[in-house]
Amino acid sequence: MTGLVAVAAAAAVTQRAGATLVRSRDWASSLFNGLRLTIEIVAEETEAFETWLAALPEAEFAIRGYFVASADLIERRAGAAVVEFLLVEEQ
Repeated sequence: MTGLVAVAAAAAVTQRAGATLVRSRDWASSLFNGLRLTIEIVAEETEAFETWLAALPEAEFAIRGYFVASADLIERRAGAAVVEFLLVEEQ
């Protein structure tokens, strides 16, 4: 799921941002299948990065074959953020 890692890094609104996949695991409910991805984003401490992180719950990402059901900030430290994405397979 390197596409989401690239999208996350690019969307961090800074030229000095990078993203690394920390964990990927299958996810399923009674109606849907998908993935839960944990991604660490390393970026400069800028107002743009803070704004992007604050807007994550409402952000829209284009990932072929999936829709992003949620994007949640799960850890924040200086110069880095860990975000968990729930990707649901499109049917």
